[in-house]
This record gives sequence, structure tokens and C-alpha cells, in this order.
Amino acid sequence: MEPNLTDSASLIDPEWRDIAPLGRTDLSSTWFALIRKYIRGEPDDGAFIGAHTPNVTPVTAAECAVRLADADRVFAQWLAPLGRSAAQVAGIEPARIAVALNHMHHESRRLTMCDDALLDNVVTLAREVIERRVPGDFIEAGAWRGGVTILMRAALTAFGDLHRTVWVADSFAGLPAPDPASDLRDAIWHHVMRAVGLLQSDLDGVRSAFARAGLLDRRVRFLPGWFADTLPAAPIERLALMRLDGDWYDSTRDALEALYPRLSPGGFVIVDDYGLPTGCARAVDEYREQHGIDAPLEWANQQAVYWRKPS
Repeated sequence: MEPNLTDSASLIDPEWRDIAPLGRTDLSSTWFALIRKYIRGEPDDGAFIGAHTPNVTPVTAAECAVRLADADRVFAQWLAPLGRSAAQVAGIEPARIAVALNHMHHESRRLTMCDDALLDNVVTLAREVIERRVPGDFIEAGAWRGGVTILMRAALTAFGDLHRTVWVADSFAGLPAPDPASDLRDAIWHHVMRAVGLLQSDLDGVRSAFARAGLLDRRVRFLPGWFADTLPAAPIERLALMRLDGDWYDSTRDALEALYPRLSPGGFVIVDDYGLPTGCARAVDEYREQHGIDAPLEWANQQAVYWRKPS
């Protein structure tokens, strides 16, 4: 059953009844804006799933230095041939690592860490493939608390699509441990990010987040588990929009290999972590080169890129 715009939004904003008399076009637009506020936790009134994140003690630069020193021990066999420390391979000093981890702590109270530019990117591309009738479903591989996939599902309603499915793929067990032989920097970052619980989410919590927005229906399907295990055999015939937020080299490569062949010509792939100091960009560049993909990369912000699959 397609969500009812009035009922859905009333779960998010108690003042929705004052908006209801608007015409349907304005109604849809306003409701869509409320969905965006909902996943971003605005206003921060405790009325969303992220508010239940336990309070945490801020991570200090000294703690990060200790974790990096421990990484020297854990990854000694890979570091020794390089003649470098874990801190040197990570490429960022402990104080800046602490800033990054504390930002994650703060943002983890929300349903998405994406800023407005990244959310605009998802909405724009979703609308384009719907209006151009590019066949296929939507997926986010690395959905975390579900915010972006909630926005994808809302886009189907807002732009009048009645048939596509939104796939929510995540381990729901935190970030996977990278193979240091594949990407040592990823493995070191994973070791340090234990300080923030490896950004673990909860499947029941994500379901609840969809339900509170009135968007948990048969057109939302979940793929819990590691990408290498779930994505190759996922019952997805075609995709029109795929968003990858797997952080690491291995995760990004696994998602591209399993999903890109199913992306329809004219569809879009978004890679969230391309601009971050992880192995994600290397995985993307290698895959594009090996498969002769020369479609230009476009930047959504300083972190994420996207491209359209050529016809």
C-alpha cells in the first residue's frame, strides 16, 4: 500500500494538520521536506531514533595516539617492510583523528551523517531516473541507521513512482575488518574506529525509523550481512540508482562487482567515501579502469562522487 502523505508526515511533525489544506503538489513537497528534517534530526527534540544513542565520553588525542601505538603492534608484519608506523600510514595526526571521531559521535544521534549537498544529490538523481523512466530499483549499500534509504523511499512517493523497491543493505554489525594485505590504511582506521563502536547500527531500529515515517512497506527490503555474502545473490534484477557507502577498499569493491552489472544504462552510481582517506577511491578507480568505464566523475561535495552509466 502506498503511504498516505498526511498520515506519514503526522508521525514526524505534530503541526502537520496546519499544512494539510494545501494542494497535493504543495502537500507532497512539504511532506518531503519534513522527511528530510526527520532523518537529519531537525529540530533535535528527541523524537527520532538517533536520540536513543547512549551518551559517550569524547575521544581525546591522547587516546587516539595510544590506539595508533597499539596498531603498530597489531599490524607489525605489514608495517615492517614499509619502514613506517601506523600513524604514518593513517596519514593523519591523533588530534585530527580525535576531531573526526567526535564528529561521528555527534552525528550518530541522527539517522544519517549526510549533509544537505549529499541529500540533494540523492533526491536529484532519484527524480531524474524516475522522470526518465530508467528501469530498476534503488539501493544503498552501507545504509547505517537508514536515513538515506528512508529518503529514497520518500522520493518514490513524492515523484509518483508506484513500482520500484528500495533495498537497504548493511551488516548491522558495524564496519567489517579490512584485510591489511588489501589496504593497510583501512585496517588501521578500523582499529582506531573501535573507539566509536565501528558505527554499528541495529536492524530493528532501522525498521522502526522507516515505520515512524510511515514508509515501512512491501517496497522496502533489507539485506543484512556482509556485502560479499549478501549482494551477489540478492534477488535484484535491475537497478536505476545505487549508492555505495562501504568506507573501505574491500567493501566498495564487493559492492561494485555485485551491483554495477545490474545498473541500467542511464542509471546512476553514487560513491559516498571517494574523497576520504580510505581505500574506497582506489577500489573505484581500479574497477572503472578494468571495465573501461570512462563516464566522467562528478563531485556531489568534497566527499562523494557519482556518474551515470553510459547507454
